[in-house]
Amino acid sequence: MASDEAGFRGAINQFMRQYGAPRETQQALLHQILRRNARTVFGREHGFGKIETLPDYQRQVPIRHWVDMNPYVESVIAGHPAVLTKEPVYFFQRTTGTTGTPKMIPYTRRCLAAAKSTHRMWVYRALLDNPGMLHGRVMGLLNAGIDGYTAHRQAYGSVSGNIYFRMPTVVRRAYSHPYDIYHIENVEARRYSLLRFAVGENCSFVFTGNPSSLLAVFNLADHYSETLIKDIHDGTLAASFDIPDPIRVMALNDLRPNPRRARLLAKARAGAGRLKPLDYWPALSVLGCWIGGSMGHFAPLLREWCGEKFRFRDAGYMASEGVFSIPFTDDSPDGILSLQSVFFEFVPEHDFGRPGAPALLAHELEVDRNYHVVVTTTGGLYRYAMNDVVGVTGRLEGSPLLRFLYKGGNVQNLQGEMVTVDHVMSTIAALAAESGVKLQHFQVMAELSARRYILHIETAQALPRPLLAQLLASFDRELGKVNENYAMFRADHLIAPPVLRVMRKGWFDCICQEHLARSGRDSQFKPSVLVSNVEKPEMVELSLTLPSGEIQPERRAAG
Repeated sequence: MASDEAGFRGAINQFMRQYGAPRETQQALLHQILRRNARTVFGREHGFGKIETLPDYQRQVPIRHWVDMNPYVESVIAGHPAVLTKEPVYFFQRTTGTTGTPKMIPYTRRCLAAAKSTHRMWVYRALLDNPGMLHGRVMGLLNAGIDGYTAHRQAYGSVSGNIYFRMPTVVRRAYSHPYDIYHIENVEARRYSLLRFAVGENCSFVFTGNPSSLLAVFNLADHYSETLIKDIHDGTLAASFDIPDPIRVMALNDLRPNPRRARLLAKARAGAGRLKPLDYWPALSVLGCWIGGSMGHFAPLLREWCGEKFRFRDAGYMASEGVFSIPFTDDSPDGILSLQSVFFEFVPEHDFGRPGAPALLAHELEVDRNYHVVVTTTGGLYRYAMNDVVGVTGRLEGSPLLRFLYKGGNVQNLQGEMVTVDHVMSTIAALAAESGVKLQHFQVMAELSARRYILHIETAQALPRPLLAQLLASFDRELGKVNENYAMFRADHLIAPPVLRVMRKGWFDCICQEHLARSGRDSQFKPSVLVSNVEKPEMVELSLTLPSGEIQPERRAAG
């Protein structure tokens, strides 16, 4: 293990050399991309061969959105060569399409190699910080890598499915389950099959994207604990689940009876009254998932299931378009940029869309400022606006430390207060800390017709009405603390008192199930917390209104 550690450290040190000169690293990458693709359709249209400086590039290629890129991508899908890249497209990352037609993001082999390198650094750094991370087995809650093929036999699929193969060998050889399990279409059957393998082992590293999927899996293990323990005892895979025969046969060839393990699990369940990861994975060292932005409130719920010994490792800022950051510390969503694989530009949040708005490079970013992200990739996206807002939290060896905050445009506004996801997350965190109430899920909606905000919550247990009234008052007060304009407009009665709506138990499960029915994907779902229309409004169980004038947010004194 000492030799492995030395190898990991050496690879990281070599990787980090680029961060001593971020400007030069990024400009060299841009030069390579433009030179390599100068004779493509896009390159000729935009004069890549004549571009010598960054201002040339920014002048000749305006910031683009998917509607601008899609005709070129459609041409690639139709089989035309050298449209966006000289290198042939090897794969399309297909988005889930929950807000419209799925996007097909082109990937070349160069793209895939860069993504693999970034994931490898993520693992190596996490291993150095958590030596016990691979002392046991590994479970990845992912999706199948390939969903289908275009008419010209180009494969397309999900981001998460390909992470299974991007992981370094040291992780791949520790997987608790075979890859074929991801091809089970029925979501519950797929999750159960993953658990059948993983609960039979002592996993020390579990990873996914969406933390709420982990909560769903842990609940499933508890719900089917009797069946699961019997399967582990007998070396079987319950016939009641909809698993295709070829996959079932393959799984049964790998499974063996383990009566001793089954007895230990049965004893743990009898003692605690339920079956928890704390009992079946006592060696759990690292839980890899998103813990920033709207995902942050799931972390305490995962701690209830898994205990306090493990560390969270944020999955990093990634999307179908690429892997953009590498978190370098535990329990933090902050990460360094993937400078070697993607060319980044950043537009100050409130300048985005304004003519002449500055587009800054990584080394020009300021701490405690928010920016829209614009990327140029080796797969053929040029000055593509991600519609993501990131915050700069610090610097590490020349690179800004970033965290994903929210999708651009995800702002609610009644009078000019401009409430963002960040405001909502800070408000809910303060509310939960003050009250001790655990929320399964929440959504905040701006009701324009009534000039008020409505907080929708699902709680872990039923709460008395006085406590609910206290929560509503806390929401009003805390939102005013993090958004001074909200406090001002509330004090001036320009925004009406907020409303609390308690949703029936199972509300969040219904939202997740609807997503899974649309996409079939476990790990990429990011629940919405700031909305124009609440999801599943028919599940409102109770509504409370803060009496007008009873409580108003604290208003800070001028000067």
